[in-house]
Amino acid sequence: MKILKTVFPLLAVALISFTSLFPSCSVSTANLTDVKLCTSVDGNPCGEDMSKFSSDVQVINCTASLNNAPAKTKVNFAWKKDGESIGTADIESESGYVHSTFKPTDVLPAGNYSVTVKIETDNSKPVTKNFTVE
Repeated sequence: MKILKTVFPLLAVALISFTSLFPSCSVSTANLTDVKLCTSVDGNPCGEDMSKFSSDVQVINCTASLNNAPAKTKVNFAWKKDGESIGTADIESESGYVHSTFKPTDVLPAGNYSVTVKIETDNSKPVTKNFTVE
């Protein structure tokens, strides 16, 4: 009985310490599917998934289905050329389609580009779509 009186308070202190050290862990069942790229969305998700764009493209859209997400779920879109950042977009949404656009201010140089979509939780797996500009 004496051991129980000693062990219980120690376990309680350990539990409180653990939760104090790791309060920012964010685990969710939210996930992304149907990530696509296109040049026109007209209020809907991308119909066709494109992997090549012309250098004079006016806009590149990235849409994705956000599933099992509570309100104000944060989603990040990271646009890159040859691994270097060319823009980011952070949005908050609930389940449904999420959308980011990349609007070049000039003719895009030919090369390899990508956009990575990630839900801002500890267990989220990012989805990267690679594309080329010709």
